Amino acid sequence: MSTRGDLTGVRVVAVEQAVAAPLCSRHLGDLGADVIKVERPGGGDFARGYDEAVHGEATHFVWLNRGKRSVVLDLKDEAGRQALRGLLAQADVLVCNLAPGAMERIVPDAELSALNPRLIRCYLSGYGDTGPYADRKAYDALVQGEAGTISATGTPEAPAKPGVSLADLAGGTYALAAILAALYAREQTGVGKRLDIALFDVLLEWMSPLLLAELHGGSAPPPAGLRHASIAPYGPYRTADGQDVLIAVQNEGQWQRLCRVVLDDPALLDDPAFASNTARVSHRELTERTVQERLGVLSTEEVIARLAKADVPYARLNQIGEVLRHPQAQATGRWSEATLPSGRSVRVVTSPLHRVPEPPGGRRVPALGEHTGEVLEELTRAAGLIENPAALPAQSLSTSNGSAIR
Repeated sequence: MSTRGDLTGVRVVAVEQAVAAPLCSRHLGDLGADVIKVERPGGGDFARGYDEAVHGEATHFVWLNRGKRSVVLDLKDEAGRQALRGLLAQADVLVCNLAPGAMERIVPDAELSALNPRLIRCYLSGYGDTGPYADRKAYDALVQGEAGTISATGTPEAPAKPGVSLADLAGGTYALAAILAALYAREQTGVGKRLDIALFDVLLEWMSPLLLAELHGGSAPPPAGLRHASIAPYGPYRTADGQDVLIAVQNEGQWQRLCRVVLDDPALLDDPAFASNTARVSHRELTERTVQERLGVLSTEEVIARLAKADVPYARLNQIGEVLRHPQAQATGRWSEATLPSGRSVRVVTSPLHRVPEPPGGRRVPALGEHTGEVLEELTRAAGLIENPAALPAQSLSTSNGSAIR
């Protein structure tokens, strides 16, 4: 089976940890790029230790690193830095999310640009490389706190962090888009460029509706839990058999059909409290109570049947276990396989990107340092930049079990 993808022939060196950069580089790998993951001796990417839920492997690491090749380099040692320079001299893309200033101390960006003018260097950080917060370490929840996404989630009485790493996921996705654009530009110019993606900047973009409301309207709408801050009715409604159905009324046509067909109460259309979305939001408590009272006497299947007939948008409020069995995911092939370092095959969610066919057994999750010798041998053959890898100090280049490359 062919595994050739759109980025076949593109080599990515990922000096990365945790979520944001690994998400970006994994998607590049999904598109066919050869991704070399550089990890530290003695433990590697600290996401390897988050949990052991996937038959001894961490859920985050399995999710974000399948299909990559793991190389262990001690970047505190000159020999390790020399090896990294050699890799980057032959690479197309660098993806990096080390602590602020760390990569600049290892290999300055100006040196990289001179070493390999075609190299696209993408640095992900919490706040960018300028401004008063530039030196702050910035994990997902911390950036969300600064950017306001936590204050916009949950309810006024109980702010909440989203159940997924929103800042990291957003940053990794924007980094992917920026790298793909830079690869296209390089086809025209022959020259790479530096990209800086700040998680804080990305969340400000996503917070724009609330920021604009505060800036120009005097105040942002308060967090609405499972409701919508600016639309009503919008959210979960409990049926007679105790299940919740999500309803999203986006326009007046949908509201009219909801009243006539679903609620079976066309008289609501004559009530000035419900005459427009602005009116319904102003009378939110009355709007929600009115809809709930009429739906609460119907079974879940009857509510869904009426919503479908009326062409009013709806969804079930699924739990995680129900998502595992979701008919849409089953029908569209959203499950594939990955192979753990132990050789065991496990089910994983496939990439949402257009992707190349998966190899038998799926993409492999690398053991720490599994490909160190292989990659450095390729480097030596390609450019002779490291004439004798075996002579490098054992603490700089090591396999997953700590033994030196010989």
